[in-house]
Amino acid sequence: MSSITSTGLGSGLDINSIVTAIVGAEKDPALAKMTKSAATATAQISAYGMLNSELSSFKSSYSDLGRSSSFSAASSSSSDSDILDTTLGVGAETGSWEFEVKQRAESQTLVSAEANKFSSVNEPVGTGVISFRFGSYNKDVNGDFIGDAFSVNADKPIETLTIDSSNNSLSAMRDAINEGDYSVTASILNDGSNYRLVLTSKETGEQNAVEMTVADDDGGLVNDGLGLSRFTYSAADKNLDQTSVAQDAKIIMNGITIARDSNEITSVIEGVTLNINGETEIGKTVKLTITQDTSKVEEQIQAFVDNYNSTIAKMNELTAFNGEGTENGILNGDATVRNIQGLMRGVLNTRVDHIGGAVQSFADLGMLTKRDGTLELDATKLADVLKNNMDSVANFFTASGAANDSFISFDSSNSLTQPGTYSVEVTQLATQGTLNGLIVNNLTIDADNDTFKMRMDGILSNDITLSQASYASISDLATELQSKINSDSTFIDKGISIKVIEDAGKLSFTSTKYGSSSNVAFTEVDTNFLADLGIDVQSGTAGVNVEGSIAGVPALGDGQFLLSESGDSSGIKLLIEGGVLGDRGDVTYAEGMTTVMNNLLSSIIDKSVTSTSGDVDLSEGLLDSKVDSLYKKMQDLEKQEENLIYRTDKLEARLYKDFNAMDIAVSSLNNTMNYLTGALEALPGYTRDN
Repeated sequence: MSSITSTGLGSGLDINSIVTAIVGAEKDPALAKMTKSAATATAQISAYGMLNSELSSFKSSYSDLGRSSSFSAASSSSSDSDILDTTLGVGAETGSWEFEVKQRAESQTLVSAEANKFSSVNEPVGTGVISFRFGSYNKDVNGDFIGDAFSVNADKPIETLTIDSSNNSLSAMRDAINEGDYSVTASILNDGSNYRLVLTSKETGEQNAVEMTVADDDGGLVNDGLGLSRFTYSAADKNLDQTSVAQDAKIIMNGITIARDSNEITSVIEGVTLNINGETEIGKTVKLTITQDTSKVEEQIQAFVDNYNSTIAKMNELTAFNGEGTENGILNGDATVRNIQGLMRGVLNTRVDHIGGAVQSFADLGMLTKRDGTLELDATKLADVLKNNMDSVANFFTASGAANDSFISFDSSNSLTQPGTYSVEVTQLATQGTLNGLIVNNLTIDADNDTFKMRMDGILSNDITLSQASYASISDLATELQSKINSDSTFIDKGISIKVIEDAGKLSFTSTKYGSSSNVAFTEVDTNFLADLGIDVQSGTAGVNVEGSIAGVPALGDGQFLLSESGDSSGIKLLIEGGVLGDRGDVTYAEGMTTVMNNLLSSIIDKSVTSTSGDVDLSEGLLDSKVDSLYKKMQDLEKQEENLIYRTDKLEARLYKDFNAMDIAVSSLNNTMNYLTGALEALPGYTRDN
């Protein structure tokens, strides 16, 4: 407010009031309009915040419907869960079964022998190299452990542990094992007077027993039970005590014995994992009953409806028109909210015919839209659908893909993939790199045929050395070759492995990798390698990638995977594991309705969306954009108010200047009048008017 004032003494006028009235007539209506607009914008920002919160709560409320695990649709009971219970997956078969649990799968446990105890955890253990190989020890006809013969599991690499001055103690050896990437764990047991090392295989099953051989540095006899050789455990030398035998789990179902290397057994009952927790007494059975249970999914769908209705009710409240003379909703007539409601109704009205099945729309679940935009759920219809078509309900809510060819598996999709059904054609199957040798003439490995180098899948190995021994068969020699090749540190680091078998008296080498980068070659061989084993410095036949098309467009082949790179099918990745060449039927991709609703809500409430390439799109969501525009409006109103105050201050100053000038002029005239009046009164002959 201007500090300029006027007394009005000259004119006798209340100039302050006059100027205030004139300035107020110019300022007050405009300022009141700005204040009202700012208050409305503030209220609308608050309303959009409430709407954003409602939409966010709705989005998080149905997340479980997007998970396949939510549609197990069954519950199980066990007559003795301490022995056997279950974990259920999608499509779990219902019914009742009886099982006799013969034995649990166990890991092998080895303990320092009584004669090899340690008085302190810091006591030296000796130096050298310990080699761990994995496989199985033999048993008698009754299945009881004998252990005088060991069969190598050629699929598992050999592991080595070097003990030197840096880790030459019982505790340091334990730590080296536990901190390294070994297939055994180590601990130290105090038996009351001494310390003993305990080694346990990480994996259960009789094929995961451990053989420990030692090359120590004490200069004594091999496996003399001194120094590091105190930890030798093999078919021939057992300097450790075995306290737990590696064994498979065994159960009997309908008179059939089923064996697995784990206590979690699959592929016995569809969609069911059997969990073995203990063993039964001889002849005792455990009864498992699996019944359909739709309650969890029913609760989740009801929660979806309730939270959707809560969101729509809040929108209706914010946009309400309550008639003349009453206060309307703060967002009454707002096109943004109407647009959001229309988009959400559009999702609810979407049909996904391409997924097949009984459920292709929300209406098929018993959801109907009422006049106020909220949903009404037909509980009877929903219960019937869940009882008879749970797989279809799961497909409707979750993103899924499937091919109608048993040798083709849907692997993945991306954000560019459009829902639909697409044809698949395979013109070439993927193959593996292979190398076949000549006839094997000698099964004895010695210093002239025990060393070689390989290049596999483009990676060169270190020197590979076979164990010098006379092998009973070409198959045994193939096992030794596979074990040593797969134990090469370079191949392990690169995730490369090979399969070696006997083929008509010859050795055959096959990379486990498929595609054009799959190859096998021997780059260096020992003196008699060719003469004895039929292998020279040579290269095998490289593998090829799968070739074919998806939706009639040539797709990218990468090993056994076929990837669509264009069109509506872009992003679909298929695993082709065999079958004939030519037309291979169709693959169908369905974008689950939880994903569709999530994508919509994200575009409304989220500030940014990350693209498939990992770049961040900084475009704002619909509500954020609207709120930003309101904040900009408030900033504009603040500037307008500043301009208005500046103008009216200038107007006030000008009015005071003009009125003060007038007041001075009037005062001057009054002074002149008074002077003239006095002068006239002083004239002779002037008659005073009484």
